[in-house]
Formats: sequence, structure tokens, C-alpha cells
Amino acid sequence: MRYEAAPASAAIKTISAIVVVLNCVLLAVSIFNSIMIVPSLLLTCLTLGCYLRAPVAYHLSHAGLTVQFRLGHKNFGKIVGHTLIEEKPAMCLRLFGNGGLFAGTGIFWSRSWGLFRAYITTSNYSNMLLLETEKGKVLISPANRPEL
Repeated sequence: MRYEAAPASAAIKTISAIVVVLNCVLLAVSIFNSIMIVPSLLLTCLTLGCYLRAPVAYHLSHAGLTVQFRLGHKNFGKIVGHTLIEEKPAMCLRLFGNGGLFAGTGIFWSRSWGLFRAYITTSNYSNMLLLETEKGKVLISPANRPEL
């Protein structure tokens, strides 16, 4: 079954807009100052990479969980458990990943959940679902969580 990712929250839209505007400013400045071309190209590549790796849908089937990105997908194997997120999660530590440019993705750790991967598009915890798969815990944000 395919479930669309939740619409981007205001926080993710704000972070993404700031980075895109900054990128445009750096590209414009690089026209007049050739040294600025290097940071503007690096930021462009980073922005494009985050855009292409933002989740757009989640596939749940007998085979397990698959997170679909704008470019590619990632399989996590069979689902062995789940937790509905009913309240704001405790503080999480980002070990590696993207903290809000088009999505929140990466590897995180929290005292209550331990090590987990996140592929969320909203900061609204009522859209979040923590799935335990064969490959570890995965936090997702489907648009229609009640249907799950």
C-alpha cells in the first residue's frame, strides 16, 4: 500500500526557502566576484541533493517498508512493530543527516527510542509513526496516518 508523505510543515518550508534564497544570492554575487562561485556551487549541489533525497511516499507491504524519494528508494525489510507518536518526542540527537532542508532525514538517537532513521516531511508529531523493521527503527510521517 502506498502512503504519501505529509505536506511540509512551516519549519521545513522556512528552512528550505532561506537556503534557496541564499543560494540565489550567492549565484548572483558570483557573477561579479568569481571567488564566490565555489561556495555557490557547493550550496547548489547540497540543496539539489537534499531535494532529491526528500521522501515523497512510503510503501508498506508484506515485503516490508520502502521509502520512496524524488530520486530512488530505500528498503528496510519486514515490519516487526510500530509505535504511534502521541506526544512531542523527547530531545533527539542528530548523528548524521539533514535537519530540515526539504525534509528531516538521517540517523538520530534518543534516550527513549535508541538509534533510529528518520524520513519525515513535517514537524507535526501527530503525523509521525515509528516503525520497527528488520534493519532497525524508522520514523516516517505519512499524510494519512489514521489509515495505517
